[in-house]
Amino acid sequence: MTVTEEHNQKPQLLRALGLREGISLHMGVIIGSGIFRVPATIAGHLGAMGPIMLVWVVAGMLTLFGALTLAELSSVLPQAGGPYVYLKHSFGRIWGYMFSWNDFFINKAGSAAAIAIAFSTYLGYFIPAVSPEHAFIRHEYLFLGEHMEFSFGWNQIVAILTIGLVTFINVRGVKFGGWVMNFFTTAKVLALIGLILAVFLSGEGSTDNFLPWWPEEWSSQLTAAFGLAMISALWTYDGWIDVTLAAGEIKNPERNVPLALLIGTLAIIALYLAANFAYAFAIPLNEMAGSPRIAADVAGTVLGPVGVSLIIIGIMSSTFGSTNGMLLAGPRSLYAAGADGSIAKAFGKVHPKYHSPYVAIITLGVWGSILTLSGTYDQIASYVVFGSWFFYALTALGVIVLRRKMPEAKRPYKAWGYPYATLLFVAIAGWFVYNTLMEDTRNALIGIVLLLISLPLYFYWVRKPNRTT
Repeated sequence: MTVTEEHNQKPQLLRALGLREGISLHMGVIIGSGIFRVPATIAGHLGAMGPIMLVWVVAGMLTLFGALTLAELSSVLPQAGGPYVYLKHSFGRIWGYMFSWNDFFINKAGSAAAIAIAFSTYLGYFIPAVSPEHAFIRHEYLFLGEHMEFSFGWNQIVAILTIGLVTFINVRGVKFGGWVMNFFTTAKVLALIGLILAVFLSGEGSTDNFLPWWPEEWSSQLTAAFGLAMISALWTYDGWIDVTLAAGEIKNPERNVPLALLIGTLAIIALYLAANFAYAFAIPLNEMAGSPRIAADVAGTVLGPVGVSLIIIGIMSSTFGSTNGMLLAGPRSLYAAGADGSIAKAFGKVHPKYHSPYVAIITLGVWGSILTLSGTYDQIASYVVFGSWFFYALTALGVIVLRRKMPEAKRPYKAWGYPYATLLFVAIAGWFVYNTLMEDTRNALIGIVLLLISLPLYFYWVRKPNRTT
């Protein structure tokens, strides 16, 4: 039997997702709990409406330029694994492997843990026993000079059960996972739009809350604060590459993946800007900065206790949908590496009945569940964003490299503004990574160490006999 015949007899991923599912996946992964709470963090960093909105605009445009760049790559190489495939063809297999390691074990697992904890925490509004303060066990300690906490209680149990449920959903197949994604993305978008409209139609807010619009002077301290605020803003946009990870299961990916990237990103930028204006219209900036649940506080201001309940249900829908998206798209990067022989070949296995990369999905579910026991929302965000944006910048450079290495390849979509938009994206992403390294050095170094420890495993797997070539 030839290698091709053996490959054809193995279970394969199915192209079962259309444009609607692509947009739902793109928007559903990005819109998690961040936009419902991060604006308060950014208000605390900057304290003036102009810089706050500038952060959201810069983060949004950076994401859009990145999405437009990725759209070209996805049209040239419409395969499962997204950036793993792009980096492998641009710079070599080791760079694709490191992306997959960072994306799977740090980014997706950390994000799934943080978002599932957010889901559980908001459930605590209705069931107080689930709230974090009611943990059975809590132990505080220092790790590399940083305060850390291990806790276990109903908050973690519910988060683990949530991850377990979405793991089951996605093992059952991408079509089922895509249907769940459609439902919860629709619910979260309607909840956010409903809150925005309620604020502006209630008559409870004031444009005076937008003052001061701009600080008296732009200092070096404000530049540093702007960079830290960017970490929080980019966390709320993170996941914009995820639809490319599932490109191997999207119908007509040369057309539908670029469209999902473009339509979904523009819609999210508009929603995020409108939400920030709505929050500030309802609550003054100095009060917003101290709010741990800004969206719920805004809903309470304009709609009363019923409004708080409704928006928390909306946030729970949002976080559940995002967790589902992590378990839908996230495993595809490890699947691609396993199928390619860059890591254990078991990760490249496809379920014979459900045609899902079930080993990678289950592994992500287990590791994400373990991460719910340690770390805070902000700590996980710091680890995730630094490493992710390094690889996003490198992936964007792949557009330039592949135009030289594969000049004859069909390009149904070409990056808008090439090469200027691409180079601008890389430059801003590079500045952001550098600023994070300077201003949040400990967390950035932890992210680097977590990445470097993967290299011995890479050299072990690629040197194993009978690996995929």
